[in-house]
Formats: sequence, C-alpha cells, structure tokens
Amino acid sequence: MEQHTCLNCGNEFTNKFCNQCGQQTTHRYTIRHVFHEVTHVFTHADKGIFSFAWDIISKPGVVALDLVEGRRKRYFNLFQYLLLIVGFTTFLIVKTDFIGQMAKNMNTANELKMSAKVAALQQEISSLLQKYNNILQMLLIPMFSLFSWLFFARKKYNYAETIVLHTASSAQTNTFAIVTTSLFFLFSSRTGFAVIAVLSILLMIFSFTISYKQFFKFSIGKSFLYALLVFICTYIVQIFLTAILTFLFLVFK
Repeated sequence: MEQHTCLNCGNEFTNKFCNQCGQQTTHRYTIRHVFHEVTHVFTHADKGIFSFAWDIISKPGVVALDLVEGRRKRYFNLFQYLLLIVGFTTFLIVKTDFIGQMAKNMNTANELKMSAKVAALQQEISSLLQKYNNILQMLLIPMFSLFSWLFFARKKYNYAETIVLHTASSAQTNTFAIVTTSLFFLFSSRTGFAVIAVLSILLMIFSFTISYKQFFKFSIGKSFLYALLVFICTYIVQIFLTAILTFLFLVFK
C-alpha cells in the first residue's frame, strides 16, 4: 500500500486516513473542491446545519439527551448553531426595531403620557436591549437552567446538563424567532405587533414543554406545568435584574 505523510501531524500512514489524528489525505484546493466543502457543511445528512436545524425544530429534547448521554458525533455543534442563529435573530430585531416598537405600543395601549426626557430614556434603553440581544439571550440560558435543575432535574442530571437542554431549547425558539420577527416587516401595526409578541411567548413555553417531554420523558401535561413554572420564575428574575440595571444606568450615566 502507498505510504503517506500526514500534513497535519507528520505521522506516517497507509490508506486514506491518518491513524493518529484522523485527517484524510489532502490535495490542493480547486474551485470544485471549495464548492464541495461549502455545500457539504450545509447539506451533509449527518452533521449539516440544515439537517441540524430540522432536528432542533422537531426534537430539541432528543438532541439534548443524545448529547448528554454521549451520542455527539451525529450532530452539528449545538453551541456553534446557537451563536449563529442568535446572531441572525439579533440582526432582525435591530432592523425591525422590535424592542423599541414593543415599548411604544405598550405605552400607547396604556395611554401613558411621557415627558420627552422619559421617552428619550426609554428609547435609549430599548436600543441597548436590541444591540445586546445576543448577550441577553445567552444570559437567559443559565437562568432557565437553574430553575429547571432546582425544580426537577438535580436528582438525575447536573446543572451543566440542564444548560445543554436549555441551549437546545433556546436554539429552537431562536430558530422560530426568525419567522416571528420577520413577520414584523409585514405586520407592523399595533395589533400585528401584539399578536407577534404573544406568539413569541407561547412559542417559548411550547419549546420548554416539548424539550422537557423529550428529555425527561414527562407527560405533556406535566411538561407544560413545569415549562410554565420555569418561564414565570425566570421572567420575574429578569424583571428584577432589568430594574436594577436600569437604576445603575441612570446613576452612572
């Protein structure tokens, strides 16, 4: 058999793959090879990002359970996918001024008359929330995970493993958010916004429910109750932290 020298680690080997680092024998890049590599990343049946996106949409709890139990080779990197999808949803949120419009519609619905100073402050805070939406999304995952772990997971799964679960769930909700946020381009009225905002909350609770059912093997009813409990507890903490951060922003501005 032909002897090869691995260009990655320098090991001598036969056949097509290095028996030390696993790299395949390489060749010079061509346009055809570049095109093949790019399409392979997106369409490969086992680990392509499109295939993984469907797995996340249809079975986030199964994906998380596979990863926790060591079946990891079959999937695209979960954390890499989350970073990509959150980055894209943040771009859409900024482009649609989703959070800013939410604040305006809430004030209009409540018929609040704000001074120009308060309105300017609200706009500034909304802009910050939109700009750093990706960071906020990442911070929510350990919060959701903490309540999940405290309420029902700690007897069997550790905190890190519930983070994997909620990373998969967050990946699902952010994938859905591409659609719901895009709808704001078409339905930018107050009614349309209210429907989209409610839909976003329902999708998050739905995602938790499906994830818990698939991961913990709960009944759908039990999964829904736990999903609602975790969502409410995290939302309360989120409001509390937002109030503190707003206060600090005003003090040190």
